[in-house]
Amino acid sequence: MSDAEAQTQSAARARRVRDQIFAAANDYPAAYSLQILRRTKTGALDPRLVLAIMREESRFKPQAKSPSAARGLLQLTIDAAEKYAKRAGINHLTEETLYQPDASIAIGCEYLSQLSSMFANLPEAVAASYNGGEDNVARWLVRSRQRDAGVFTADIGFAESKTYVFRVMANYRAYQQLYTADLQRR
Repeated sequence: MSDAEAQTQSAARARRVRDQIFAAANDYPAAYSLQILRRTKTGALDPRLVLAIMREESRFKPQAKSPSAARGLLQLTIDAAEKYAKRAGINHLTEETLYQPDASIAIGCEYLSQLSSMFANLPEAVAASYNGGEDNVARWLVRSRQRDAGVFTADIGFAESKTYVFRVMANYRAYQQLYTADLQRR
C-alpha cells in the first residue's frame, strides 16, 4: 500500500470514528449540566456519573415515576430524599418536590456524594448502592475480597442491581469519552 493510500484510509477511518462519536453524543446529552455542575463543584462527585445515573433512571424526564414510587430525574423515593433534603438545602420536601429538576438534582447529588465518600474510587459500588442499598454493597465488597471493579460487579447479589451497574457504567464510559469533567464536549 502506498503512503497516499494509507493516508486516504486513515482519513476515512477518522471520519467514521468522528461520525460515530457525533451520533453517540446525541444519545448522551449533558442535560441539566449547570445544575449538576453547581452540585458537584467540590470535586468529590464526577458530574458524568450523575449524568450516567440520570440517563438510566429517568432518561432525563423530570416527571418520571416508577412503580415503586420513585420520582423525578434521579428517581428518588420520598424516604431516601428525606435523609438528604436538608443537607441539599431543601427545607420543605413533598413528593411533588421530587419532580422539580433543581430539587431532584440537589438531593440526588447529595446522596451520590455520600455514596462516593463511602465507596471512594469505585463508581461501580456507588451505582450498585444507589440501586441496591449501601448495606448490600458493603457485603458484596467483603465477599469479593478486593476492590477490583470486575470482581466486585460479578459478586453483586441482585440480578437487577448487577444489570443496573453494567448499564450505568456503560453510560459513564460514554460520558467520559464525550465530555470533560466540567461537561464540555470533547
